[in-house]
Amino acid sequence: MRAFAHRLPMHYGWFLVCAAVICNTVSNTATFWAVALWIPAMADDFEVDRTPVVTAFMAGQAVSAFVGPFIGRYIDQHGSRGTLLAGSVLLPATLVITSFADGLGMLFLGWSLVGLTRGLTQPIPFNWLMTRWFDGRQRQSAIGIVTIGFSLGGATLLPLLDNVQRSTSWPVTMQILAVTLLVVQGLTALLFVRDRPSDLGLEPSIGKSDRGRVLIAAEDDWGFTAAAALRSLPFWLLGVGMMLFFMGQGSVTNLGLDFFHSRGVQAGAAVFAASSIVRTFARLPLGATLSRYKTPYPLGVAVAISQGIAVGALVLSTDAPGIVIFVALWGIGGAFGPMLEPLFITHVFGVKHFGAVSGSVAMVSFAGQLAGSIGGAFLFDVTGSYTIPYWLYTAGFGVSAVLFFSVRWAERRPSHIAQAKAVGRIDVVAEASGAVAS
Repeated sequence: MRAFAHRLPMHYGWFLVCAAVICNTVSNTATFWAVALWIPAMADDFEVDRTPVVTAFMAGQAVSAFVGPFIGRYIDQHGSRGTLLAGSVLLPATLVITSFADGLGMLFLGWSLVGLTRGLTQPIPFNWLMTRWFDGRQRQSAIGIVTIGFSLGGATLLPLLDNVQRSTSWPVTMQILAVTLLVVQGLTALLFVRDRPSDLGLEPSIGKSDRGRVLIAAEDDWGFTAAAALRSLPFWLLGVGMMLFFMGQGSVTNLGLDFFHSRGVQAGAAVFAASSIVRTFARLPLGATLSRYKTPYPLGVAVAISQGIAVGALVLSTDAPGIVIFVALWGIGGAFGPMLEPLFITHVFGVKHFGAVSGSVAMVSFAGQLAGSIGGAFLFDVTGSYTIPYWLYTAGFGVSAVLFFSVRWAERRPSHIAQAKAVGRIDVVAEASGAVAS
């Protein structure tokens, strides 16, 4: 592998980016996109309302959020290769177990096991790799491009699975994803993933603007511990902002096919596939431009507002104009969605303890998706409409935009600057101090 890495016409880190995109495509489809297909199918199969089925899936997501900080801390200490190898076996196994569910009890158990193993595959392991294989602003671009996989599954695999499920059943599509995940991620982790450039005799990849600077290994770079981050105001502003943001993004996707069906639109999967295609094609050029951003705040505000407008337009009209606006804004704005959390974390809290801090933020932010999806399904069961929950998601995006901007203020408070200085953030601290003094 060392010889292969040195013969590549590009830095091996970019090869890992491509591998991460493929793996994220499969794993995110299995644990996120396909859920929208399975919810109505399971409700009909088990002869129950939508709410208990959505609750079962959210219970698994809650388990995933709870174990996230522990998985992140383990990755910080031991690297992500072993975690990815374990996940490539355990996650498919739990999907197969869930595929044999014949009622809500088995579904709760099976998807809780899925939640327990999901964090071994994404998003922390590959994001963590990017913090080690890239340095400077190029790290931001690498993290952004890796997220292509989060939308690629919706654009490519979701329509395919929809067609397969129409002629077979939801257990079959779940088993297909399990086998695909075992092969794709298992081989990638075994053959290609290496935790650090030094494992192959390389240095981290950097951009032209960072050449000439002294490279510092991510383990020796600055960074808040998870405990220190949890005691800071920026963490909670960011966590609650992400909570409201993903309340909308996760819930709209989980309930989206049912939303369109309730409005008499039969091509719901095609609409989401179209928005995913927009996200997929937008993420590569948009992700590449992230190296030009000094801070993530304007981007975070713009993305949150775009998602709010997209959902609001859809609630007002599911005719052609509303769908076009939704596809465009949900696609272009959503292209940046998965990038926001790692970008904010590396900027505000550093990279040394990225895994643990990322897991902690995800644990807080998941509460929004939990409440949004279960609450939305409950309101639909009660009212027969998704109008009220979708307006709540729209408002949540607006509040998240305000909170994302507030992180900028909190990061520049003297108390946070002092903490950042204590963990080694010297160059940026001086800049922030000057801003505060002025």
